[in-house]
Amino acid sequence: MQQPSSMMMAGVLVTLALFVLIGYVVRTLSTSTHTRLAGVLAAIASLIIAFPAVLYALYGG
Repeated sequence: MQQPSSMMMAGVLVTLALFVLIGYVVRTLSTSTHTRLAGVLAAIASLIIAFPAVLYALYGG
């Protein structure tokens, strides 16, 4: 089954947005105190765990 190009573009944009968000969080974390390290790592892990489900729903699976 062929996916429309708009759906593929949406998947690519969601993936790039996730990478930008993770990069921003890592950059912010590296300049701040390490007291929030566990919370930030848990938030990133939950995003990575939920990401396949988001893509699956986006492509109508």
